Amino acid sequence: MQVTAIGEAKLADVEADALALGISAGESLSNMAQAVDAASGGLIAKLVAEKEFASKPNELLAIPAPPGLKARQLLLVGLGPVTKFDAGAAYRAAAAAALALAAKERKQVAFALGSDWPAPWVESALAGAIAGSQGQDLYRAEKKRFPFGTLLWAGSKDPAALERGQILGDSINLARRLVNEPPDAMYPESFASRAAEVANECGLKSEIWDEARLKAERCGSLLAVARGSSRPPRLVMLDYRGAKGDRPWLAIVGKGVTFDSGGLSLKPTDGMLTMKCDMAGAATMLGAMRAIALLRLPVNVIGLAGLVENMTGPAAMKLGDVLTARSGTTIEVHNTDAEGRLVLADVLNVALDRRPERIVDLATLTGACVVALGTEVA
Repeated sequence: MQVTAIGEAKLADVEADALALGISAGESLSNMAQAVDAASGGLIAKLVAEKEFASKPNELLAIPAPPGLKARQLLLVGLGPVTKFDAGAAYRAAAAAALALAAKERKQVAFALGSDWPAPWVESALAGAIAGSQGQDLYRAEKKRFPFGTLLWAGSKDPAALERGQILGDSINLARRLVNEPPDAMYPESFASRAAEVANECGLKSEIWDEARLKAERCGSLLAVARGSSRPPRLVMLDYRGAKGDRPWLAIVGKGVTFDSGGLSLKPTDGMLTMKCDMAGAATMLGAMRAIALLRLPVNVIGLAGLVENMTGPAAMKLGDVLTARSGTTIEVHNTDAEGRLVLADVLNVALDRRPERIVDLATLTGACVVALGTEVA
């Protein structure tokens, strides 16, 4: 998707399939909204005054063929109260607008959500627009979401903020695509190959451990999970050195179970259906490392992913097996569907070799987290 900055003046003259216009609740219209309102003969002010549009967060109102505008559709986007608005709200508002507009093919769409926003709000909003317009119907014959050909962005005087926002949005979409690929396309070897490609594209140093190297490194708990599959395991390490001098390291560790049948503690069909997503931690690590590298952040980061399939082949680990992890700790297996902690035990131990100051551990670890915390937090 091409992103182009446009000026705030003469939004009424912008040639676009749609114009998304941000409206805050309980406030006077922004300069951009006032200009569009004047061109449309006071239409926006009238809709707000008559409470046809309340400007609640993420509220949308589509107006086809708006009078006085060259855009073929005007989409009012609720931003909520200014006092509660932040970068996260900007992301959600832009994503909601993009999701609605991407339901049909549009060559050119304009976004004018706010004037003089700080750079983090602009970055977050643009990332939301890019993520919201990108569908995950990867193999569907009839697509349900269509990325915009060109995205025109008004209200930012900082071109670098738009560049950063596009990096964030594209990195989010990379992670989402990896998660949504079918398990026959996304398995340990193919994920590792994709990670190497991403590393090469954005200047990351990469190292991939194959099965022989994992055995030499004594990664016994990770290898035990992989034993039941015909797909050999991999461990991916990505290095980014952006800080000057001897600065501490941050480690990002992702769980990469590319398919989880539960092993001999077999999952039921309903529980197994989405287990291609059990590598979402590894996908998020890769998306984050891509963004960190392209944003050239002044930090030192190592990203790691342990990649396995948890299957029921003849060599699969059994209940009662005693495994020896890389750290030397022994582990008795009581449930082969508790495989994530076995993979992470070894990958976290590899991360400790770098002596990181902090570790961020990303894992689709257990459905009990959703039960305990709810879908919103999860």
